[in-house]
Amino acid sequence: MKNCSITPTVASDHYFLEIEAHFAFRRNTPFILSAKDWVLMKRWHDEGIPLPVVIEAIDTVFEKNETSGRRKAISSLSYCRHAVKELWDARRDLFVGGSDVTPEASPEARLGSLAERIQEPFASRVRELAQERSVPRIEQRLMEIEREMIEALITDEIRGEIASTLGDTSKLDSKIRARTEEANLRRLIRERFNLPRLTLFGS
Repeated sequence: MKNCSITPTVASDHYFLEIEAHFAFRRNTPFILSAKDWVLMKRWHDEGIPLPVVIEAIDTVFEKNETSGRRKAISSLSYCRHAVKELWDARRDLFVGGSDVTPEASPEARLGSLAERIQEPFASRVRELAQERSVPRIEQRLMEIEREMIEALITDEIRGEIASTLGDTSKLDSKIRARTEEANLRRLIRERFNLPRLTLFGS
């Protein structure tokens, strides 16, 4: 983050934070991404690679590493760059609207399943997206709803838990400390409330 000239919008900030939080979750550590990792995330964002693709690719890398005979420490997002590229090449047509159909014959089933796992008013908003036929627009709206849902669940008590978990962060740059806390806050919110990732893709 330091020495990395990124001025995130609300949407891109959610994109970056979700990648940070998921990478920290897979490493099982309150991990701080490097400036190099941030450049890579920004490249993915600028290339229009959807968040679900990046998340799934990260999972693939960790799962392969965990089942291999020679497990290695995955200390940087760079380990995931090839997996992200390969998955994006395979999914690009679905995400960018290469056809008039969604990943399933109809989005209603997937959206309905997601809605059953979250509370109102967010559940109704997810179901309403079945009227939309554009995958990119559905994915964008799902990401917006997910961001609002997470923010609605954040409390001062949970923020205190995160601060306690991370320990003494006084020596960190203030921006780095804030983003580290925010990423780990999202991880805790997902775990505590068993929140699904809102996307047409994935399990």
